Amino acid sequence: MPKIGTNWQSIDVGDIISFRYQSAIDKSKQAKTTSILVLNPYYPKKLKDGSTGYYVNGLKLEQSNITVFTNREEAWQLLERIGTIQIRDLKNEIYRVQVNPKFLGGFGAREKLYKELKMSPIGKKAQFRSYLYSQARKTAVFYEPIKLPKTRVQLLAEQEEGIYSRTRRGRKTEARDSAKQFEKGTED
Repeated sequence: MPKIGTNWQSIDVGDIISFRYQSAIDKSKQAKTTSILVLNPYYPKKLKDGSTGYYVNGLKLEQSNITVFTNREEAWQLLERIGTIQIRDLKNEIYRVQVNPKFLGGFGAREKLYKELKMSPIGKKAQFRSYLYSQARKTAVFYEPIKLPKTRVQLLAEQEEGIYSRTRRGRKTEARDSAKQFEKGTED
C-alpha cells in the first residue's frame, strides 16, 4: 500500500492526504507525519492584525501512522456520514470522499459539517485541525491509503462507474479503470 505523490495545487475537498508538518509555534518539536481528510484546502482567515492568513483545514485521521479509529468499520462510517466514498486507486487502497453538497460552501466544507459530526460518537474521534498553508506546502504531500472493510470496498468497486468531483476543480477520478481491474482480478 504505497502512498501516491501529488502536489498542493491539486488537493481538493474530500481528499485523504498525508504530509509532514513542523509547528510554526514550537520549532523545537520534531515534524510529525499527519494524515487528514481535507475540508478546506486553501481557507482564508482574517487575523488579529488585519492581514489574511491561509490554512489547510481537515479532520485528523492519523498521526505518525497511529489511527484515531479502533476498527475499519468506524472509518467507513465517518467517511460515509460526510459524503460518498470514491475509489481513487483500488490496488493501493486510496480513497476520497465526495462531500455532500449541503456541507459545501465557497471555500470547501462549511462549519455545519463539523457541527453535525460532533453529534455522532464516531465523529467525536476525528479531530478538526488547521495547518498554516505556507508551512504545510514546504513538504511533500501524498494521497494516503486507509484501511476500510473489504466487503464494503468490493461493493463500492462494483457500483462505481466514473465519478466526477462536484467541488471547485471538477477532476474525474480513475474509479472506472480501478473497478474494471478489480473485477478482472488483474493488478499492475
